[in-house]
Amino acid sequence: MSERVLTLDMEGADLPGAGDPCITDIIPAALAAIDPSLPGACQQAASSLGVEAGARQVLLILVDGFGYELMMDHMGHTPTLRRLRSDIRSIHTIVPSTTSAAITAFGTGARPGATNMVGFSVAYGSGVMNLLAMEGGPAPTEWQPVPTFFERLAADGVGSAVVSPARFAGSGLTGAALRGARHVPADTLEQRVNAALRELRVGTPVVYLYWSEIDHCGHSHGVASDAWIGQIEQFDAGLSMLLRGLPRGVRAVLTADHGMINVDPAAIVDVASTPALRDGVRIVAGETRAAHVHAQEGRAEEVAARWRETLGESAWVLTRDQMPALIGPGDGTAIIGDLLVLSRGRAGVVDSRTQSASAIAMPGIHGSVTPTEMRIPVITLA
Repeated sequence: MSERVLTLDMEGADLPGAGDPCITDIIPAALAAIDPSLPGACQQAASSLGVEAGARQVLLILVDGFGYELMMDHMGHTPTLRRLRSDIRSIHTIVPSTTSAAITAFGTGARPGATNMVGFSVAYGSGVMNLLAMEGGPAPTEWQPVPTFFERLAADGVGSAVVSPARFAGSGLTGAALRGARHVPADTLEQRVNAALRELRVGTPVVYLYWSEIDHCGHSHGVASDAWIGQIEQFDAGLSMLLRGLPRGVRAVLTADHGMINVDPAAIVDVASTPALRDGVRIVAGETRAAHVHAQEGRAEEVAARWRETLGESAWVLTRDQMPALIGPGDGTAIIGDLLVLSRGRAGVVDSRTQSASAIAMPGIHGSVTPTEMRIPVITLA
């Protein structure tokens, strides 16, 4: 397990302590169930997460946006998960608690400071680049230099497969987080379940199954909306189908990349229309709950002081020298810029000059360090 030492005074934040299990430990734990000598395998992580040895294959299931608190609070809609309730462990995701950072941490075992996957979007050139797609940017292998677990397994002659919708095959995030695995396109949940089962039945040692729809629905309709409830019910039904067809000798581990909260529109601050935040700022990137602030040259300290005064108790405002304690050492701090602004409560910071109206209007958001966003489940299903 990797060492994590977080020393910032951030009252109310839910951060892992040194040695606490984290999303970076899940694949090492699962690999140890097959063979502790595999590249990346870690018996200590397996023990910490309750993943037992003795498997021939591993199935990793990642449900985007279905954090621990959300899962536990909605057990009435998920009978399959409810039967497993006593086996669900709560661990931490990565900072920022967002898909590009967390899935890359999951796939590499490295924190965002090293992977450069530091948020939904980053300042790039004179504009902002979306790290899920990386359109118009560098190749994922250039942007994200850390080898993935799948690359390390491939170099050792161990095959792996990623089961996800066809549109994700060439995405920036797939290239950054999952390269080295063979992509198996499957769109509906039933198709994905069947594809994962086929891969296991033909003997693929490591299979990764990804489900994004709960997260997408939360962004569009909000957590606990009728549409969101429908998505968790659909996933639970698919999970039941998967477990019924799971071959013997497979260790199946389910997790998420982060949770999600419903923001309060009245607590969203737009930098574009707030002079105290806009003055001295070159560009804002990141996302609503984890904003990256790039100050004009020579104005970083002044900007930090004004942002702290203006936002008050609605956000933690961290300077560049404080960032490594949260995201780990590496070039990621320079990519974030001068400030990392993590929202508290149900607040958020947007900039209508660089964010679309639809992104600003999303009711369900994540990225910050509240327990609802940071806590993720780990369940050994078989």
